[in-house]
Amino acid sequence: MIRRALPLTLVLLMALNLVACSMAVPRTPGAFIKAASGNTFEPMDTLDPRNAMVYIYRPGNQWGYEEVQAPTFFINEQMLFGLKSGAYTWLELHGGEYDVYARRPFGLLFLKTIFELPMAVNGGETYYFRYSEDQPLDTARLGIDPERYVQAGPLQQVPEALALQEIRNLRLDQAGVYYGGDAYREPRWAPFQTLE
Repeated sequence: MIRRALPLTLVLLMALNLVACSMAVPRTPGAFIKAASGNTFEPMDTLDPRNAMVYIYRPGNQWGYEEVQAPTFFINEQMLFGLKSGAYTWLELHGGEYDVYARRPFGLLFLKTIFELPMAVNGGETYYFRYSEDQPLDTARLGIDPERYVQAGPLQQVPEALALQEIRNLRLDQAGVYYGGDAYREPRWAPFQTLE
């Protein structure tokens, strides 16, 4: 009986290994493993003035600092980054609409989707998003207009003045991401172009 179970167990382990290798692997350990150690917040210019700058930050707290793996953020099904407690990062986007979501990693697998947000950004503007699973802001008490500032679960868009108060002492977790594809494809310049 043990001899028959051994090949079956081996086949199952190999199949699980193949599935795990084909899935996106979480890249960011939580603050418990390695706290964010980059520079404190400084606003950045976009590479292209037609792009939007999106800052995503996560205020530090005890619960977040005990996290072994940070939530992983995605845009349009592409894995971007994990966000540790007490950290921030940035995302440069062409103006447009994007599907942004975060998933909870567990080892090599993602267990659940934490939030999903259809995000619309205008080129040339700056946006601030606050991520906090256990200490969300009371937007009604703060007078934040829900029509102007979107929220999806623990991710809340916040006004710049409020964001700058909270983000100023946070550290860069990892370099931000430029995402936008070829939305601004420029015509090729020809060296002997004639004017008509």
